[in-house]
Amino acid sequence: MHKRALQLALVVACLVTIVTACGGSKTSAKPTTVAPNTIASQPAFKATLTADSHHPVVKKNWFITVTVNDLSGKPIPATLHMQVLAGGLPVGQVDAKKNGKGKGKVFHFVGRHHENITWPQFTPVGYPLTLEAIITAKGKTERLHWPLSVVPR
Repeated sequence: MHKRALQLALVVACLVTIVTACGGSKTSAKPTTVAPNTIASQPAFKATLTADSHHPVVKKNWFITVTVNDLSGKPIPATLHMQVLAGGLPVGQVDAKKNGKGKGKVFHFVGRHHENITWPQFTPVGYPLTLEAIITAKGKTERLHWPLSVVPR
């Protein structure tokens, strides 16, 4: 009996953590940027992440665009890795099956990358998730976040 109560308490604590971490506030169309390698210094580049909406539909194309420019606005070479977060924790990789290793693909591009993401049938519909784009350019890394909630077909 004690073991079952402990398991239940752990599950409730995890759910509360996920719900509180994601919050219930409205999201803006602008992504948030977290640049851990550029604390109190000039950023090495400017990156943006945009998508069709904050509510992709299961089994339908959802287009995203990542743009990376130097500080003067010129396109620069960069790499991109994308993952899905739930409550701030990684729960999936974008294009994990395409490279057959279970890890998300790393894209190499100059200036702009377009991607078509199709959310699988088993995606948790209605839960707050975040698409995280990890961009590396000029020896620095930035993480862009796009809050989303997948909707049923």
